[in-house]
Amino acid sequence: MNHPLPVVAVPARLSSSDGLDPRVAGANKIFFDIIDLIRSVGLEPLIVEDPDADLTGVSGVVLPGGGDVDPKRYGGRRIAELYDVNPEQDALDFSIAERALAAQLPVYGICRGAQVLNVVYGGSLHEDLAPSSVVHTAPEEPGCESDEFVRHSVRVEPGTLLADSLGEAVVSIQSAHHQAVNRLGNGFVATAYAEDGLIEAFEDRERWVIGVQWHPEGEEEAGPVRDGQFRALAAEIARRATDPDGSTLPREALRG
Repeated sequence: MNHPLPVVAVPARLSSSDGLDPRVAGANKIFFDIIDLIRSVGLEPLIVEDPDADLTGVSGVVLPGGGDVDPKRYGGRRIAELYDVNPEQDALDFSIAERALAAQLPVYGICRGAQVLNVVYGGSLHEDLAPSSVVHTAPEEPGCESDEFVRHSVRVEPGTLLADSLGEAVVSIQSAHHQAVNRLGNGFVATAYAEDGLIEAFEDRERWVIGVQWHPEGEEEAGPVRDGQFRALAAEIARRATDPDGSTLPREALRG
């Protein structure tokens, strides 16, 4: 007897690639790399466009990258460096994230997706990062999703879900973001830092909710940096299938 694959909801990218900003086209392109990665670990992606989409039967959520979150959602400033602030995209991403969290589903946020999670948890963002010792985005494409990634290392905190999925204390990642976590959301713990001290990843203290600021779906990425969190998401979904009452276990129990 064939069993259907577990379904993972992914909010669609709503901005058109036909505009003047190439970062939007870049975000739309790598969106489908995320879809491919979900399939590669034995999960079935469900692309949703309706903020009120029925999540019945959905086993997890992946929040992908894209344009900037409207700063009014976290008490920030509307500045010239913002790009592709799309109220419809915000409404979709925030609704899916909030309802997934209310349903105790595992959630994985990537770049903008991590920023959405941080804001949902009551955190804030740097509207535009000041220059530092680490280059977080290609200078010619100052945004979250250009076609050009820069590479830098991050230090991973031991004893975390992220550390388990990566297997190394320091990893090299592909980066393309001009915003990042400022005030970390309530209930989150930072799990990776860049050399300049910027928070590059975080997770819920008690639940399977992970956000990373980098792009595991980048074409040049490989190994656990590319698919480690996707495999961990698949493992968490499989664990819940056999232990449906274990969705709110402490982090130590989630780590096995």
